[in-house]
Amino acid sequence: MLKELTRQYIKVFSEKDLNGVSLLLDDDFVLEDPIVKRVEGKSKSLEIVKNIFNSCDKLSFSAKNIYMEGDVTIIEFVLMLDKQRLEGVDIIKWENEKMKELRAYLDIPKD
Repeated sequence: MLKELTRQYIKVFSEKDLNGVSLLLDDDFVLEDPIVKRVEGKSKSLEIVKNIFNSCDKLSFSAKNIYMEGDVTIIEFVLMLDKQRLEGVDIIKWENEKMKELRAYLDIPKD
């Protein structure tokens, strides 16, 4: 079930479907990544996601692998924002079939 929900997250994120992402998030969702550091709350996190969606014309989010351990799924991903390629790992903690926390680790290109 959690792997299927993880695949659903990948699909809606890749489609820039903010409402689809919203449906998967718990109200107390926490987002951590190297750029925003830590954001608490569903609405603040959705603002971050919306900004990512608006920052590019073409977005592609795909999984190389999905792993599951208990209530945690891990996505090895490739994220394309227009022509910028980012690779990394998302660690997602699930609770009651909603994303409770997402910690993103990615290789940020150096200028």
